[in-house]
Amino acid sequence: MGLVAQPGSLADNGYNQSAAAGVAAAAAAAPSCFRTDTVASKTLDDAAADLKAYADRGDDVVIGVGQSLGDTLGDVAATHPNVRFIGVDAAPGPTHDQTWQTNGESLFFAEDQQGYLAGVLAALVSHNRNVGVVGGLLLVPQVESSVEGFLHGAAATLPGITIQYAYTTSFSAPAQGGGAAAAMIAKGADVIFSTGSATGNGALLAACKAGVMAIGSDTDQALSLPAAAPCLISSAMKNVAGAVTGALLRLAGGSFTPGFHTDDAASGGIVLAPGHDLAGDISAIDQDHLNTTLRGLADGSIQTAVVIDGKTP
Repeated sequence: MGLVAQPGSLADNGYNQSAAAGVAAAAAAAPSCFRTDTVASKTLDDAAADLKAYADRGDDVVIGVGQSLGDTLGDVAATHPNVRFIGVDAAPGPTHDQTWQTNGESLFFAEDQQGYLAGVLAALVSHNRNVGVVGGLLLVPQVESSVEGFLHGAAATLPGITIQYAYTTSFSAPAQGGGAAAAMIAKGADVIFSTGSATGNGALLAACKAGVMAIGSDTDQALSLPAAAPCLISSAMKNVAGAVTGALLRLAGGSFTPGFHTDDAASGGIVLAPGHDLAGDISAIDQDHLNTTLRGLADGSIQTAVVIDGKTP
């Protein structure tokens, strides 16, 4: 099998590294089942060529990491019907998904639970009873689910809390994210959650510059964005490594279900990052509340109440 990471590095302390770790864990758990190879492409064009190269050489499984590879995964899958394709937080668009329901599987995460958990944490540690969330593109359902989850989680934890939110027009505009966060901070927000890739990174750094707390998303951003570590109380993470390991071990056991697979709190897919510089700012009582919330999301006793386009995520 071959894994193609999104442009960047396999040592990014983020999605790429997590996905590669998931491959390594699967190979360690079932060493007789896998011969693995991984590559971090330099550009999207290189990634397309790398995906095709793995499929052309006859690999049984080809993995692509990140939504930027979604359409390419679908295009390559359509020309290699006997290969199994896995998209990590990625799916081909409507005009690129000819065979995805046959030989492709998208690994997604319960973003509503991710945002809800971040909202609970923000409400617990806010001194001003005023928090904010900066999202990426509104038209991306995963982003909206995470933002809405944050709104619901904060409100459920501290009724009457002021919750500010903003969507941006790009995932690659740190200045835009920073500006949105700064505007919220100027209106009293003392905790900022971001869920918008590089744009969101700008929001986290703006929080640090203003001397307020921040909550990262998707990966442990104290590691992937060390410049923000001094103000990060935690990160609401997607367990990318676990999702990749699970998908590969299902394949090793002879099970492949094309389409969409969503990991959530029940499967360990949504977790909070361990404490770093600000670990001491979460009291034992607040930590108990967070643990209870995570258990409730896992067993279904806590519902996020998020509805996107008339549907629950």
